[in-house]
Amino acid sequence: MSLAILAGMVVAILVVAAVLIGVTFLFSRRGRSAPPLPFYAGGVGLVLVIAALVGRSGLVSHVPHLVQSGLDVLAWLGASFFLFTILDTLIIGEWLIERGQRYIPDVVRHLLIGAEVVAAGVLILWLVMGVNLVALVALPTVAAAMVGVALKDTLTRFFSGIELGKIVKVGDWITTLDREGIVTHIGMEHVMLLTRTHDCVSLPNDLVIQSGVTNFTRPTTTHFCNVFVEAAYRTPPEQVCVTLLETATAVTGVLPEPKATALVAAFNESAIQYRIKFPIGDYAQRDVIESTMRTYIWHAFARKGIEIPFPQRVVHKMADGDGTQKAQTVERIIAHLAAVDFLAMLDAKQIEVLAQEARWESYLIGERVVRQGEPGEVLYVIVSGNADVRLEQGGLSSTVTTLGSGQFFGEMSLLTGEPRSATVLAATELLVVAVGKDALMRVVQDDRRLLERIGEVVAQRQAATASAKAQLSRDAAALSTVSHTRSLIERIQNFFWGGRKTQPS
Repeated sequence: MSLAILAGMVVAILVVAAVLIGVTFLFSRRGRSAPPLPFYAGGVGLVLVIAALVGRSGLVSHVPHLVQSGLDVLAWLGASFFLFTILDTLIIGEWLIERGQRYIPDVVRHLLIGAEVVAAGVLILWLVMGVNLVALVALPTVAAAMVGVALKDTLTRFFSGIELGKIVKVGDWITTLDREGIVTHIGMEHVMLLTRTHDCVSLPNDLVIQSGVTNFTRPTTTHFCNVFVEAAYRTPPEQVCVTLLETATAVTGVLPEPKATALVAAFNESAIQYRIKFPIGDYAQRDVIESTMRTYIWHAFARKGIEIPFPQRVVHKMADGDGTQKAQTVERIIAHLAAVDFLAMLDAKQIEVLAQEARWESYLIGERVVRQGEPGEVLYVIVSGNADVRLEQGGLSSTVTTLGSGQFFGEMSLLTGEPRSATVLAATELLVVAVGKDALMRVVQDDRRLLERIGEVVAQRQAATASAKAQLSRDAAALSTVSHTRSLIERIQNFFWGGRKTQPS
């Protein structure tokens, strides 16, 4: 064996070893393992180069020229294959994919290497063996058309796979063609999914592209889940919503941002349905997180006495306890009605009758109780909270006063049926007792002179207020009271009994 042949073998071994060691070191610094393809290509190329050198060394006698030329071509092809795999690893794998965050399917990379090797082989055949290239590439037109038709579906799926690679990557959770799972492989013709039931599903690339893909992993892993729950009507919705939001903050897997929301979804037959909408960052754990959320909600409702009703119709039978509760409610209403000045003249029995016909009403912040200009015949007594009285004129609105607990409004509509003189809004959560015309009618129908006395009290209060505002003298105030009393009594009587003249009993 000549010294040049031996030196060539040593150089080939050292070059391949140095390149592979460098690739391994580069990937180890980034905490990743080197791809196996360059090692396979290096081994194959090194064997072919050594075989070609051995054929020229004289160790094997009588090597035909054609065989030696074939070994030379294979050696050059092996070296080209090794070179192209190294370029693919460094340029496409490291620079474009890892640093540039580009997605290039493996099948495209392999086809690119194959095309480069084929191009290099054509060039090597021409240089080493002098093969006529025109004879190799001149295929009959009819045969080429037949091959094209036969490969139509394959080519369609292949290019669909390239397009699909821009949308999803291996490891993404997707839904497509009514299938949901994690992408395990994107091939030349099919994409593989691993479903939640750990079944492998193979779907054609072209059908996936045509049907559309929902990607739960990109461009962000954040996904909103919805859990529905029902609560009894007796619990205020705002209390249930606050409880749901507090519960969401305690469940592992729920993201703090964006914020969770609790909504009233529907008024069902036996309960109110609520929806808690919350973000998660790991779609693979969706079922587990939703289950945990339902468990936490059950315990939170149990602590706060919020009932989750059975899905059935319930027939309630009035018991003695209901009568006791109603009596206590009437007593509370009596206490609030007795504080109204023009109702204080009624005796205990009359106020009790009025209280039995009255009702509780609650309003949230910003809700309108009455609107200026609308008809009305209800008096409101504030039990708790504050209410803003606003006057509207010319499209403008201004708050003139704020009423608090123990105060009332709407007496003129109750007594005369006049339109509301102002708009009243709940400034805070507001609880009122509402007394209507029918309730007052039951009280005064036996003694119509009560209307005169009520009218006198209301008129005196209104006159005193007007006198204070206008700073009238006492004589002017007394005169105003007499005339205003007569006018108000006539309007009250007309509202309750029409324009008929009635004699007091």
